[in-house]
Amino acid sequence: MLQRNPIFRDLDEIMNSKWMPFATTETSFPMDIIERDSEFEVRVVVPGVNKEKLTVTIENNSLHIEAISTATKEDEGAGTYLLRGLKDFSYKRTIPNISQYGVDETKISSTYKNGILSIILPKAEEAKPKSITVSVE
Repeated sequence: MLQRNPIFRDLDEIMNSKWMPFATTETSFPMDIIERDSEFEVRVVVPGVNKEKLTVTIENNSLHIEAISTATKEDEGAGTYLLRGLKDFSYKRTIPNISQYGVDETKISSTYKNGILSIILPKAEEAKPKSITVSVE
């Protein structure tokens, strides 16, 4: 009976998703994976990271994301900290075997804006949905 409830059906679909291993995080940084007809988009919230400390690489068919922040570096003339809540962090995430998702590795791109890293993983032509015309006789 629970299976008929749309809430539980949606939960089953999520749990059986090929992306499920990435739904849990090793760190506190949230990550979204969005599928569209022609691409996947991976979004990671990594606030306060300088571009030089943000890397996205493909190696051995795996997508590697790394962000490092040194928020606690003493700023000259910063004054006396009354509260220090910003912490240094190192965030690493790997999505292995991205070819299993039909990704065209040669066309991957990324942008970083307002603390959100967006990685576009275009689908290879053979992985994109195709519409089949139905003939009427």
